[in-house]
Amino acid sequence: MKKLVFLIALICMSSCIAQKKQVKERSGKNAENKKFPTEYAFPKEYVGTYAGNLNIADASGVLQNVPMELVIAPTEDPKKFSYTMSYLVSNKKDKRKYTLIVVDPAKGLYDLDENNGVVLRANYIRQTLFSTFEVNNRILNSSVEFKNDGRILFNIIVTEKVDSRQTGGEKLAVTSYTTAVIQKAALRKVERD
Repeated sequence: MKKLVFLIALICMSSCIAQKKQVKERSGKNAENKKFPTEYAFPKEYVGTYAGNLNIADASGVLQNVPMELVIAPTEDPKKFSYTMSYLVSNKKDKRKYTLIVVDPAKGLYDLDENNGVVLRANYIRQTLFSTFEVNNRILNSSVEFKNDGRILFNIIVTEKVDSRQTGGEKLAVTSYTTAVIQKAALRKVERD
């Protein structure tokens, strides 16, 4: 009996040593001494024209697919970039001209100036430009993810404040909202003549 217990203990110990060795080998193969993927300087390294389709949907399904284009271009001011979004609706181009303003890149702070008195605060974190704002009793969460391979993933989540619900009681009141519409687009960098 003692021999059997010793044999089981020996097998368990050798199995644990083999597993530790495999984990160590795998971690050595996958270890990186540098950041990956390499972050590009935002926004100057993403200057260009990006195009794709904007998919607009609610809980019932897809409401609309709209051709979309985003153009990021430098201006004379190195802290300002032209940031133009265009949509093709009913064969008419709906162009929205913003100015992307570099506020404090070390803190990831940017402004999106709509050039009509409205300026949205934006935060750039891990290659994604985030912006959250409220208009007409709706909360909009926007994320624009810049990929190193020439793609941009564009998302807007529209939440209705009127359908809010509060739970949790007096000590920890939590308000939740209903998502009404989502807008998603996968844009690719295109070359223009």
